[in-house]
Amino acid sequence: MLGILETVQAWDDAAMALGEGLRWEPLTAFFAVTSAWWVKWPLFAAVGGLCDACERRRLPWAMSAALGAAAATGLAVTLVKETFDRVRPGIAEPGLDPVGVIPASASFPSGHSATAFATAAAVALFYPRLRVPLFALAALVALSRVYLGMHYATDVLIGSALGAAIGLATGWLVLRVARRPTGPGPRPATP
Repeated sequence: MLGILETVQAWDDAAMALGEGLRWEPLTAFFAVTSAWWVKWPLFAAVGGLCDACERRRLPWAMSAALGAAAATGLAVTLVKETFDRVRPGIAEPGLDPVGVIPASASFPSGHSATAFATAAAVALFYPRLRVPLFALAALVALSRVYLGMHYATDVLIGSALGAAIGLATGWLVLRVARRPTGPGPRPATP
């Protein structure tokens, strides 16, 4: 088991070194915007709400699914962070030069990655034609966290998988409620 952990840490360290080695001012500015708080889930929820409005839905189902997924994922991430309490790369390795202020929370899993993938998955269930751009943006959010030195690659990978799973489950539940017939149903035949 120790060998596996050492291998994973070596891989994380290599990914951090690669991200730091690729630093270029325009790319850093792009990833700083991509990593902003309003991108990690509010933007995805807004896209869901806008699509709901364009479809003239009485209730904003996709936006509701995204908000529910963000809330459930936030809770799950908080519980996992408290359980594992992994130190952030910029604190664990003083030689690294993170871009921005290092959050006080634990590193594992990445909350940005988790909520981005959760909300992308929830909205994509309602609007499959947006699946590729939604997941591409979620992937950029996740990548930005490693590039900026805020998370290890495994924090981002596990956070992304956790978020996608919660987003799919939440979206599926909301989709089932949205498709449930309203009003009185057909009456059973009487003998």
